[in-house]
Amino acid sequence: MKNIILATTLLVAFSTASFAKEKNVDPKLLRELATTLKNSTKVEWTAKDQYRQAAFSFRNQTAIAFYTENDDELIGFGIRYTKKTLPAIITEAMKNKYSDWEVVDAIIFVDAEGNINYFADVQKNNTRLALKIMPNGKLSLYAKMPVIK
Repeated sequence: MKNIILATTLLVAFSTASFAKEKNVDPKLLRELATTLKNSTKVEWTAKDQYRQAAFSFRNQTAIAFYTENDDELIGFGIRYTKKTLPAIITEAMKNKYSDWEVVDAIIFVDAEGNINYFADVQKNNTRLALKIMPNGKLSLYAKMPVIK
């Protein structure tokens, strides 16, 4: 379940040209994530097919750093949210069209340049969607996904 939203995020990361013209760059958050990872004593590394990831704790939440497999370049950071810690940007963006959908998973993705986007994995009945929420609150359907039972 959690891997789906992360895989969605990686698709965005590998195709940085897909970011809209409006960007919200937060170099301070990017530096803070990088510093926290560097100074973390408990980091779980995992190798995937096309990337490597490092899970660590950031502000009492799970954060994951993504690196390219071959040259070990930073792709970006994903920070997972629980239903209780969803940022207002996600709940506000979903208010009109997706208010009756259940949020299964949600993350903020900060790429290597500090660009920020939010993603929410939502489900209603037998339909599951990945939604992309830009920092300005604009919501778009990112992908339709299979329902996992």
